[in-house]
Amino acid sequence: MPQKTIQLTFFIVLTIGLLVLLFFILKPFLGVIFISGVFAITFYPLYERLIEKFDGRKKLAALAATLLILVFIIIPIAVMSTFLLKEAAGLYNSMAFWGGSQGFISQANVLVNKINSLFLPGLIDSQVNLELYARNILNWIIGHFDSIFAAVFGGILNFILMLASLYHLFIFGDKIKKGLLVWSPLSDEHDEEFIQTLRSSVDAVLRGRILVSFIQGVFVGIGFAVFGIGSPVLWGFVGGVASLIPILGTSVVVAPAVVYLFLSHSIGAGVGLLIWGAIVVGLVDNIIPVVFLKDKIKVHPMVVLFSMLGGIEVFGVIGFLIGPVVVSACIALMKIYPSIMSYNNQQT
Repeated sequence: MPQKTIQLTFFIVLTIGLLVLLFFILKPFLGVIFISGVFAITFYPLYERLIEKFDGRKKLAALAATLLILVFIIIPIAVMSTFLLKEAAGLYNSMAFWGGSQGFISQANVLVNKINSLFLPGLIDSQVNLELYARNILNWIIGHFDSIFAAVFGGILNFILMLASLYHLFIFGDKIKKGLLVWSPLSDEHDEEFIQTLRSSVDAVLRGRILVSFIQGVFVGIGFAVFGIGSPVLWGFVGGVASLIPILGTSVVVAPAVVYLFLSHSIGAGVGLLIWGAIVVGLVDNIIPVVFLKDKIKVHPMVVLFSMLGGIEVFGVIGFLIGPVVVSACIALMKIYPSIMSYNNQQT
């Protein structure tokens, strides 16, 4: 066997072995690193603008960007997730629906009986299904959100590591990018095209669809709190997820709440929630994408929904971010595939 072949084989085997060892060493912190990376990619334009504001002082800009993300993104999400867990656990244990003193099943029976009296007697009989679906949804929320707190926010060390990683990813982002370009077998032109397309795809998914869903969920929760429906954070979360469903959107959550208020003789609150859902929540879906997605790749909301749910099923709750990022990478690859094939044909 030629000496060069032996050297190359040894190098490949050694590299693979070290990469495997590195994977197991970093495995406990992969979730923290991944979340930091997603934040760094998403808010890198903010970091670049802060560099200009601070006259090229990268460390100060990175610190400011990290603190802004901590104050306006991470802490609100942590606080809202805490309330979500509390409301979901309370509702699951008592099955109390919309904050009433009666249990969930009795309240549901009242609503079903009123609907039956308006239409055909016996038309709707969903008592068992209501209890089963409610328990399954609440159990899923409690289990998955409890795991993300244990993995990311459960330990002070993990939380500090996430902020430190984010800070250093801002500072060394350009060097990391150049290192990846060196290792990539693609031409620098295609590498740059892929990176730019990936960034645009991530913007479209995270800053577009998921941000719109988050804001819609917040407004749904505010509407529920203002017009007297209990567990507003929980139903705001459900409304945010439902907003990714085409055509139906947040109406999946708002419409039953409006009907409940009307049938409970809270006409004013019902009208108020109806107007709030139609105008305020509805306008978010039309305004935010225009602001954040100008000249960006358009991604269908159902693609985002499936990527989030599939990511959670495969990777756990961290898949909430992994799924959309993987979809973004696939979109980027599909975008540059024609140019790569055209380049290869020209070379041959």
